[in-house]
Amino acid sequence: MQWDDVYISSSAAWLARPQDVRDAVAQGRYDSEECAVQDYAHIRVADGEAPPDMAVAAGRLAMERSVRSGNDIELLMHASVGYQGIDHWSPAAYIQNRTVGGRAAAFEVKQASNGSLVALALAAAHVTAGSRTSSALITTADAYPLPVFDRYRSDQGTVRADGAGAMVVTRGDGVARVLSTALIGDATHEEIHRGDEPWSEVPGALGWPVDLRARKEHYLRSDAQPGHEVSQTLLGGNKEALETALVDAKTSLQDLAVLVLPNLGLQAAERMFRLKELGIDVARTTWDWGRHVGHIGAGDQIAALAHLLETRRVRVGDRIALCGLGSGFTFGCAVLEITRIPEWSSSAA
Repeated sequence: MQWDDVYISSSAAWLARPQDVRDAVAQGRYDSEECAVQDYAHIRVADGEAPPDMAVAAGRLAMERSVRSGNDIELLMHASVGYQGIDHWSPAAYIQNRTVGGRAAAFEVKQASNGSLVALALAAAHVTAGSRTSSALITTADAYPLPVFDRYRSDQGTVRADGAGAMVVTRGDGVARVLSTALIGDATHEEIHRGDEPWSEVPGALGWPVDLRARKEHYLRSDAQPGHEVSQTLLGGNKEALETALVDAKTSLQDLAVLVLPNLGLQAAERMFRLKELGIDVARTTWDWGRHVGHIGAGDQIAALAHLLETRRVRVGDRIALCGLGSGFTFGCAVLEITRIPEWSSSAA
């Protein structure tokens, strides 16, 4: 999808305190061989902060950095993966009440780790159809404490971390122009994250923590299609989303200054996004930053954009691609052109 006159006015992140993954290895909580292959250095671990409060902190900073006021926000979307602190309750309304107030429509986006890119595409459509000051606030937040989720063992190739992101999407001006977005859906292998678990009436009926590894293993053992085909589906979806967004943005892969990836482990990132096949050195991605953060659910791309601008790693005129995927599966990409380097201090250590 091509966009005209859609901008990211600001971005921000809230990240929990860093935890050295070597400590987790020494304590037997993280497999040493997997640690060596995925090469995380630190992940972020909250000290009891609830995800909605993380989102509020990131959202307030994004609004402080934006040229838009709360009165301009016509849409608020909160993207998350896991539990947000209270059952049968609206975190989006809570975040709205503590950031911009007003009468904007506030709702949740539940597209797993691809949530921020889905929200960006929806925001682009909304502000395009609105007035010159029409704007949207996107927030994300997740935390992965025990007993519900074992950040080091529940999944493979990815260590989960606690943090939030926020950005303001608008028209007219901003720090980055949105050239294109692409969203690809392929539900062929949705069962890989469901496994053989039966439906239950309450969360945790089968016990905690969530075991995504066991679900994947069951699916790969029981499905008539080999694991290779599953891998090719995932690789193909990521590639298609990237290529579609690049074509719509009239940009080549070689034109990209930075490829923003989800904060996966090194081996997982290289495989899932075919970096060697595409001729992309990992130094041209955000992986080195992500290895000190961990996977913060739907917020990796927003937090990475804030980091690129805060550290001035990008320059005016640079084009970057934000890439993501979510279980189910959805694949996303957005191509941006940096239009201004703001005087922002670091929003997250």
